[in-house]
Amino acid sequence: MSHKFRVRVVDFSVLPEIEGMRAAADFGALLDAMDYGDRCGLSDAELREMCLLSLQDLEPAEAAELVLTHDLDERLTQGQITNYAHEMSDERLWEEAADIDLHEGMFHVASLLYAAMPAAFPEPDAVRVQLEVVAANDVSREALTEVPSASFVLRLLADGMEPDAPLHRLFQDQLTGTSFPEADDIAWIIRSGDLDGSTRTLDVTSSSYWFGGLEDVENYESKAYADEADDDS
Repeated sequence: MSHKFRVRVVDFSVLPEIEGMRAAADFGALLDAMDYGDRCGLSDAELREMCLLSLQDLEPAEAAELVLTHDLDERLTQGQITNYAHEMSDERLWEEAADIDLHEGMFHVASLLYAAMPAAFPEPDAVRVQLEVVAANDVSREALTEVPSASFVLRLLADGMEPDAPLHRLFQDQLTGTSFPEADDIAWIIRSGDLDGSTRTLDVTSSSYWFGGLEDVENYESKAYADEADDDS
């Protein structure tokens, strides 16, 4: 018996930034890098506001390099940071960076830069999709007893999209195969509700490039499954 799920798209939201992804300590560190001075007594909201105002005093590429260095210096060389800093004014690096594992980090960089200088940087657009997933048979309910893996979630989402959606065009072999190693980098955030009978709710966030195909979808059926390695774990 194969998997069969009934899926309802409860909510589809476009987000210019993902709440809670940047702590007060991040704003403080960025202010220190810009030689802001004494920031004692500033509230979390004031730290963010002062950070945005201080970034506005820089040239766009200089601001981008500073935020990239703070966020991604352990993953990028100085040369890459400099190149990306100049590209961020024109390119949607949370979708277009060659290394897909950089996309989520690039989104957070782009969100802060856009908040500071919306005229200088493209507007970032993450998508948050909330789903209600109902198992239609016993084997599907058994699959839902485990917290869904990224590979399962992406196959579930892909079943609601048209065949020309980027997820299908670029990852068709992974969607129909047994290994989808890129899944964790595509699905940035996955939050799962508890299993309630045969129903589990999911809250998934990524870029609009990957999930935009679900914008006008309400209900669909899916035969999603996890990678074989996920099943064994």
